[in-house]
Amino acid sequence: MALHVLRSKDIGIEDIPLFLVTHFHPDHAGLVQELKDTGLKLIILEEQLAGVPLLKDLIKPGVSYQEIRPGGEIILAAKESRAFLQKLGFNGEILHTPGHSDDSITLVLDSGEAFTGDLPPQGFADEGNAALLESWNKLRAFPIRKIYPGHGPVHSI
Repeated sequence: MALHVLRSKDIGIEDIPLFLVTHFHPDHAGLVQELKDTGLKLIILEEQLAGVPLLKDLIKPGVSYQEIRPGGEIILAAKESRAFLQKLGFNGEILHTPGHSDDSITLVLDSGEAFTGDLPPQGFADEGNAALLESWNKLRAFPIRKIYPGHGPVHSI
């Protein structure tokens, strides 16, 4: 997370009480413990729990990394995510969307945005990757107009 971007928008880390990660790979979750140490609470879907301890095995030797220590997380079942987000003032859901990794999730807002992390694009969803196909079928049930991937440009639908 680039703290300088937050500072440029006049947002302090103390203004962000909660965070989630789309999956537990180093480029998306490598700073989780540091963020937790600042007081931020990690929101995690039950389907992601198995991926957390695997992250340390993906860290390259010599890279500074703090292993994620359990404690203080908000653990949700996907079916509970809508009610949880509504309490925070958001209308949407957090969906389990495997296809890139088994622990991948997508944040879908009723306003038409989907934050997909590294979920491969719809064109890659075919019978050869049943999990990815199922994830995109699940996402198609929502009125998504813009997709915000973890890497690359925003896609309009």
